[in-house]
Amino acid sequence: MASSSQEPVHDASAPTTGAAIPTTFTGYLKGMGPGIVVVMSWLGTGDFIGASVAGSNFGYALIWTLLIAVVSRYFIVSAIAKYQLCNRVGDKTILDGFRRVWRGFPIYLGVTTCMLGFVYCCFLYIATGTALAELVGMLVPLGPWGPFLGALVSLALAIWIVTRGNQQMRWLEILANITMTILVLSFFVALLGTGIDFGALLSGLAFELPAGENGYITAVTTSVALIGAVGGSAANLLYPYLIHDKGWTGPQHRKLQRFDLLFGTMVMFVLVLAVWVVAAETLHGTGEEISSEAGLAYMMQKAIGPAGPAIMWTAIFFTVFNNIITQPPVFVRLLMESVYMAQPEREQRIRLRSQDRAASAKSIFRYDPGYWWILIPLMTIPVFFSLPGMPGMVVVTMMGISFSVLTVPPIMVGLIVMTTRRDLMLQPYLNRWWETAVLAGIGLVGLWATYELIGGLIGNLLPQ
Repeated sequence: MASSSQEPVHDASAPTTGAAIPTTFTGYLKGMGPGIVVVMSWLGTGDFIGASVAGSNFGYALIWTLLIAVVSRYFIVSAIAKYQLCNRVGDKTILDGFRRVWRGFPIYLGVTTCMLGFVYCCFLYIATGTALAELVGMLVPLGPWGPFLGALVSLALAIWIVTRGNQQMRWLEILANITMTILVLSFFVALLGTGIDFGALLSGLAFELPAGENGYITAVTTSVALIGAVGGSAANLLYPYLIHDKGWTGPQHRKLQRFDLLFGTMVMFVLVLAVWVVAAETLHGTGEEISSEAGLAYMMQKAIGPAGPAIMWTAIFFTVFNNIITQPPVFVRLLMESVYMAQPEREQRIRLRSQDRAASAKSIFRYDPGYWWILIPLMTIPVFFSLPGMPGMVVVTMMGISFSVLTVPPIMVGLIVMTTRRDLMLQPYLNRWWETAVLAGIGLVGLWATYELIGGLIGNLLPQ
């Protein structure tokens, strides 16, 4: 399975290029960025709805699953970043590492992640379009065409940002920080309105598994979905590309990268926990359920009053819009780099054509017409799923799950192989046995989560 080709060994002590290394705590804070960007791209209405469902149905009882899910995601993404920064064969991106596991890996991941990107956009435009329609509708009702019009505005803004060239990373950081600020303020206000039962919160960390209710939404399936969905998520591949664009290129950046990812992961935990607590305090025991973005707005109305829905719709828009401008470009970039691995002569042609404009070897893809011929349709066509009368999201959901099944096992297997091979990793960063065991365990739970989710959807579709 592993490639036998010999590559030059990278000397960890040799001088390397890249961003400056901070020397103070303040410097570390200023040097961060990719962690917040990727966390805001991970967060979406699905995360918020999942947390609110758990909070409304089970109160504080399953908070331990959220903690494990966040820790698992940190562990996986840190391992991905570790290979990119600390391999001994000069690989610049994680895709180079996957190629060493199997030569067909890059093109396989490129195609399947682009498929996932299309499915994600179908959801994302409905969410941003609905959010904008609801906000504008507070002044001027837009009717059934509101979500589609809002989706078109989202598309126009997204295309403008992703075509900003070398400024794109800066735009991503700005938008991520705006999103984080809005979310923190929104849920801080909500928590002031609802309060927190700290005793119940602490008991929620006791690995309790209460009896399930409400049909398929049981404690077991909720726990599995919260923990396992992070295992092989294609969105985990965003982070190594973001740190590369930030200029973090070698082992000397590993400490900064871990600090950056830890901070972002903590922000993610606090935000999702806040949604969970608000749902537990406002909806648990009332019999009311949340199954859509509108349910989140209703929850915030109960928590803080008439201003709640406007605050929630604003938070939803910025959170989901961050997904739109982060995920598709990276997925298509991954596909183009896999094409260059299979057809190096294509990369050479693009390099020669753009040698006066390209800032680095890894930005060549932006000068390839193929990149834009794939990215623009991938970001544009999903807008039409927000039209009135479209067949609903069940079909799109099933598509997304199917593509996830195709990506979960390969990503986890490839990551384990890469980080345990002595010929690929610098000795101090080679996986310990327990690190490999944890990665394997998370991957298995991810497969279980996918199986449970497919079973639940099929069960809901079958006549009772």
